[in-house]
Formats: sequence, structure tokens, C-alpha cells
Amino acid sequence: MERTVEVEGNEFVFQQKSEVEVRKLIYDYKKCAGCGICIYACPVNAIELQPVHDIALGLEMPPIMIDHTKCVFCGICFAFCPLNAFRFIIDDFEFKKDMTPAYLRGEIKKLENCVNCAICYRICPTNAIERKIKLKREDIPVRNEGIKGSIRIDEEKCKLCGTCVEFCQAFKAIEGEGLKPFEKILIDESKCDYCELCEDVCPNKAIEVEGKRIVEGEMPDVAEVFIDSDRCIFCARCVKACPYDGVEVKKPISGRILLYEGLLDEKCDLTGCKACIAICPTEAWSIDEGKLGVDEAICIFCGACKNACHQNLIVVRREKIDVGRNETPWTEGWMKAVERIMHEKVAEVSEETEEIKTETKIKIELVPAKKPEIDEKLLRKLEEIEKRLKSPKIRRSIEFSQT
Repeated sequence: MERTVEVEGNEFVFQQKSEVEVRKLIYDYKKCAGCGICIYACPVNAIELQPVHDIALGLEMPPIMIDHTKCVFCGICFAFCPLNAFRFIIDDFEFKKDMTPAYLRGEIKKLENCVNCAICYRICPTNAIERKIKLKREDIPVRNEGIKGSIRIDEEKCKLCGTCVEFCQAFKAIEGEGLKPFEKILIDESKCDYCELCEDVCPNKAIEVEGKRIVEGEMPDVAEVFIDSDRCIFCARCVKACPYDGVEVKKPISGRILLYEGLLDEKCDLTGCKACIAICPTEAWSIDEGKLGVDEAICIFCGACKNACHQNLIVVRREKIDVGRNETPWTEGWMKAVERIMHEKVAEVSEETEEIKTETKIKIELVPAKKPEIDEKLLRKLEEIEKRLKSPKIRRSIEFSQT
């Protein structure tokens, strides 16, 4: 059996080759936030968390490291990753999560209320939503020439959906932020020929035009929104942003985020740190009126924020994990990963590991690590330092010298 690892751009390509098959585990560290779920899911403790706090603040390195000499290429990390940072391939066949014995299951559905506007695809953090434009004003060659007209937007009706902006160049948008991609819609009348088509295009009937209609009958759909569930992380940002209730999301993990409120003023540095804000893949964290807060409606309870907080002020409490199952001889073994994720416990390398090994159909020998030589003199020095650091007076002196 041969195991190799190669780096291709943002991806680490781990490969296990035997006479039976070739397995590949591909890890894209740019998609990873260091949530640690894969660490608890892994049945052989082959994954280690890296300094997420420093990574959040700009350190360029993968949030996790995988020991490919320990990895049994079972695919559990792939199946339970909430951020789709892994791909899993056997003999050139790339798996989807719902093909595995057990997997993190979320759902997203486009509803009949959807008006195919320009909001959700702009605020999706993983580009899982695409808006395909079918018709723009410039595609219609007929134009009004030399007529006087007027055009206005009723701001009370307008929901800033951006449909008009992406249809006709006479509309300009002031970009917003967060869940609001458009702050304001403006009109450039120098580019408007008062064709009245925008009245039909606007889903809110918020545009009023005095001019001359150039097309008879109803306007066709000018765009259509498509959702790729394989790229979705089920954060529900689209649900909260949509003013039409046009999308539905069921999160795979539900829970609560708790803060040690009494310690925030003393230990939380909202000016120099903001690691929780920077690391969050869904932009659920924010500062409002000088206070740190999290929007649980768009949180996926992955735990990256907790790992990024070097003051340990954040608690992620997972209350339920929705798991899809395919009944196989090793499904129950995979379900143990769910318990470990819930309680944030790493696996004990025992009978469960043997189940995974059997599933890979490859004999793997675990060689005991060579016992390191101990420098007795250095050990006594370290014991003395540890003893001194237990003194509150010395610790306060060190902390004061660092301020």
C-alpha cells in the first residue's frame, strides 16, 4: 500500500493506493474555517487543529493538518464537514455526501414565492446560488426616440431586490453590505427611453413610467435563480435576506451560542482582535453599538468562532444534528461520529477503528511510536519553571510586564 500527499493550489491531495483500489481525499484549506468537526468525526485521530486565532487574524496556513500515515481514507471527514472543504474519490468516482453510510444532512428549497431577483445569489457565501439572465433591455433593439417622459421609483414599495438594476442600465445601485446587497436604487434618465418595460419587470410594481410601451403583451421572465445544494452550507443567509419568502432552508445542526458576558468587557478586544468575526463563514458575528453579538438565524453552529477566541469567551452548544443514513454494515460505526461531534470528543482508537479498517478492505499495521530519550536535566528545569508559574504573584508580574 502506498500513501502520498501533494499540494495543488489551495488543495491538499491525499492518496492511498493499493492492489484493490485508489482512494483520494482532497482538502481545500481555503474553504475550511477550523471548526474542528472533522477532528471529532475522525475515527483514528488523524486530524489536528492549527492556531485558528492566528489564522483568523491573517496567518496563511491550513486550519487543520491531516496525518496521512494515520488516515484510513474512510471519508467520514468528507461526509460531516459543514463547509464542504473535502472531496472523496475512489477509483476516479467522486462521491456525494448522500452516498456515504452516514452524513450531515441539510436541505434548501426554492419556493413558488421566488421572483428570481438579484438578492440571494449576491449574499451567498459559497456561490451555491446562481442567477441566469434570460433577457436584458439591451437585447431588445427597438427604442423610443425623441419622446419626453418621466420615471420614478416608489421607495415605499421598492424592496431593493435589484431586478431592475440587472435588467436595464438606466438603473444604478448603491451597494449595501451584509444581507443587504443594495442600499439604494438610482435612475440615470440619460440612458432611459421610457419604454415602460421596467414596470413589468419590477416584482413590486414600484416603478412608474410615463412614456411609450415598445412591446405588446406580457414580458417573459428576465432571469431565473438556480440552487446547487452540493455547494450550499445551509446557513440560511438567503432565507433572512429574501423579502419574498422565496427560499426554505433546514440546517443540519441546530443549537445555541453562549457568551461569557461577565468577562467580555474585561477580556474581549473588539478593537484589535475580532477573530470570531473574521473566521465566521456565514458572517453571523458583528459589533452593534459597541457590543459583540451573533445572529443565530444565519449561524451553522460549526464552532470556528469558539476555536478562534483565544480568551475562551464563546460556547457553541449543539443541540441536534440531522443525519442522513444509508444502511451498510458499518453505518452504526459512522453514527458514533455524530455523538463525538455533539459532545466534542475525539475518538478512542479501538474496535471502531477496526470497523473502519475492515471497510477499507486494506490491512493496516499500526507501528508503536519509538519512545523518545528524556533529558533529565532539562526535565528538572521545566518542573521548576512550572512550580514557579503556579504562584499568582509571579503570574501577575508576567502579565503586567506584557501590557
